Amino acid sequence: MPDTVAVIDVGSNSIKLLVARAGIAPHSLETLFSETIETRISAGISRELPHLSDEAMQAGTQTIAELQRMAHNYHPSQTAIVATSAVRDAINGHEFVQAVFEATGLQIRILSGPEEATYIGQGLSCDPAIAGLTRFIQSDIGGGSLELIRFENGQIQQAISLQLGAVRLTEQFLQDKEAPLSTEIEQAIRRHVTEQLTTSGFDFQPTELPLIATGGAYTVSRAVLAAQTDCDIEQSPPHLERTTLTQLKNRLAPLSLHERLSIPHLPAARADIIPTALITIDTLLEVSGRSSLTHSFYNLRYGIAAHLLKL
Repeated sequence: MPDTVAVIDVGSNSIKLLVARAGIAPHSLETLFSETIETRISAGISRELPHLSDEAMQAGTQTIAELQRMAHNYHPSQTAIVATSAVRDAINGHEFVQAVFEATGLQIRILSGPEEATYIGQGLSCDPAIAGLTRFIQSDIGGGSLELIRFENGQIQQAISLQLGAVRLTEQFLQDKEAPLSTEIEQAIRRHVTEQLTTSGFDFQPTELPLIATGGAYTVSRAVLAAQTDCDIEQSPPHLERTTLTQLKNRLAPLSLHERLSIPHLPAARADIIPTALITIDTLLEVSGRSSLTHSFYNLRYGIAAHLLKL
C-alpha cells in the first residue's frame, strides 16, 4: 500500500485536514479526504499584544481532535500539524501548542513566514492546472497575514509575509462588524493595504507574470461567484477577473452582516470579513498591475503533504 499522510493546518480563520498519498503522475498528489472546520482562533489578532483567548484555544483543540479522529480512518503513516499567523503572532501561542499536545499527542509546528511560503510553493507545484508554469507570483490571504511569493524557474526568488489578513484588518478598521461597510472605511483599508504593499519591496514586474491565488479569501470568493451561476466551485473556472471580483465587493460591502448571511455559499463564519478580504484582493490587483488572477486549491496543506511524501 502506498504511504498515506495526514496534514492538519491550523489557520487563523479555519482548521483544515488533508489526507493524501502520492498520485500516479510524477510529482502529483491523490486526495483521499479533506475537511475544513471554521474555527476562528484569531479573535484579538490585531491587538498590540495579540493573544489567543481561552475560548479560542479550547475550540481549536476540540477541532483538531475531531480532525485527528477523521484522519485515523485512513490509517496515515504520518500526521503533521502546522500553525501559521494566529499562533505565530500570539504571545501565548505556546500555551495552545501545549494544550493540543496534551489532548491529542500531536506536536504543533509553528511555521515562520518564509517556511509557510516555501510549503505553499511546494503545494502549488502539485496542481495539475498550473503544471509546467515555472514563472509566476503567488498570493495567499488568510485571517492573519498575506503571503507573496515570486517564483522563477520553479524556485522561490522572493517571499514576504505581511500583516494583511482579513480577520486582522477587519478588527483594525471596523468598529461595528454588524453594519454595512462604508466608503470611508473601504478607503482607509485600501490606503493601508496600498502602503504596506508598496513599501514591502516586493517585485511584481513584469505584469505578464501570472498571479496565482490560494487561501480562504480567494476560495470563498470563487465559491460565491460560482453559486451565482448555479455551479459548484470545483466546476467553476479558476480564472477570476478583477472586474468580477470588484462587482462582488460592491454587492457585499453595502449589506449588513445579517443580510450577508443569506448569500449562497458564503460561510457564516466568513460573512463579517469577506468585504475586507475583497478590498484587499482588489488593492493587490491594482498595486501589482494585474487585471485577473488564477485560483488554486493547492495551498499549504498540499505542500506539507508533498514534503512528507518526498515528492
